[in-house]
Amino acid sequence: MGAPLVSRLSPARRAALRLLVAAAERDAYVRELIDRTPAVAALSSRDRSFCRRLVLGVTASEGVLDAALDRYLDRPSKVSLRVRTALRLSAFELLYLDTAPEAAVSQGVELVRSQARGAAGLANAVLRRVASGAKTFLAASDVAEGERAMVAAARCAGLPLWLVRSVAEERGTEALRALAAGQLEPAPLALHALVGAEEQMGGAPGPVPGCRVDIDVAALIGDGAFERARAVVTDAHAQLIATAAVRPGTCLEIGAGRGTKTFVMACQARRAGFARRVVALDLYEHKAAQNRSRLERAGLGCITTVVGDGRDLDCALGPLDEGGRRLFDTVFVDAPCSGTGTMRRHPEIPWRLDPASVAADGALPGLQLALLTEAARRVERGGELWYATCSVLKSENDEVVARFLASPEGAGFCLEPPSRAVIFDEPLFSSAARHLAAYENGDGLMQTVPMLGGFDGHFCARLVRRAAT
Repeated sequence: MGAPLVSRLSPARRAALRLLVAAAERDAYVRELIDRTPAVAALSSRDRSFCRRLVLGVTASEGVLDAALDRYLDRPSKVSLRVRTALRLSAFELLYLDTAPEAAVSQGVELVRSQARGAAGLANAVLRRVASGAKTFLAASDVAEGERAMVAAARCAGLPLWLVRSVAEERGTEALRALAAGQLEPAPLALHALVGAEEQMGGAPGPVPGCRVDIDVAALIGDGAFERARAVVTDAHAQLIATAAVRPGTCLEIGAGRGTKTFVMACQARRAGFARRVVALDLYEHKAAQNRSRLERAGLGCITTVVGDGRDLDCALGPLDEGGRRLFDTVFVDAPCSGTGTMRRHPEIPWRLDPASVAADGALPGLQLALLTEAARRVERGGELWYATCSVLKSENDEVVARFLASPEGAGFCLEPPSRAVIFDEPLFSSAARHLAAYENGDGLMQTVPMLGGFDGHFCARLVRRAAT
């Protein structure tokens, strides 16, 4: 590669740098800032799309970018946040995009110059070496042969090595290849439409009634479809799980959040003609209020929202118990988790996630088991307990369920395949059952893994309480 080009810094790269620096300095999530940053809003449509790709990609692959840069920095710890962020932007283009190396280096030098004029020479030297060594770095040629394949997979996907190893060991190399191939690509969008509003949403039908894929989100925002609660944006695999859990009778939803699954379940109950009475519980009042407001605007009533801790349901549901512990036909636990099945949408996850927190004895599996155990006390005889996460890690999924079933509280429950749930007896939902069954293992546990062009990684277990217990 010859001498660096002297070029004017592109508006998209300048805006991306501002946004990434702001997110780091405020400890904020980049997705929350993108649509609120004036410098991004002022860009052309094409530049805005490029800026978004840069911001999300740099955030998602931050650790790998630093590893590529630090090989050529004499004192990596002395590089300021602003200069390092500018270097990461150019390194991301050199490693993961089709940008011509000369252009990426030239623009990287200008990015660094905009933050620290005296560091432009350093940027030129480092980025030229990153460019010339990009292929060998991604191929992990510097790593011992026995480790090379795994390190290369981590670098190519922009993921931490521990996480790549976990996915390979727990889900297999094919699942790892699928996840890695799509990790730095945009995730597909889907929505769930209110009954009768499906065709108005455009796009194409998804795997369950009410689901629409290949949608034009910008057009729907402009039309006010989400503001009027005509639809919610939610992953198609999440919709599969929410649909499967719909039964007639009473339902307690734990971890309802802002209510996307609440909305889906209410719509599907209406489509199936099921009468339901629902209590939606969340730890945070503002989320419960958003859930309640959307359901009211959508005309999906008969739902009570409660604020409380799912680990102490006697306290949270005390006002509803009326002197005796209230039991439910269905209890749905949407557990807090690592979110490793949704990393494309939440790029901070890979490099902020602490491996210890998701170990079998870590904080997250401990919390998940506590929620599941407490929820079991609220299931009516013959009722169903559903456990769901958006993780791909067995420590949060299969192993939590196994530990629950081995406990005294789980002794009265048995696993049943989600694809054989009550709602799939309805002709309208028969094809959805086949779609869901494709993701079930021999134990009846459902797990999806994100892949290029495919939807997110989700897990669920259907636990039926024996009528005699």
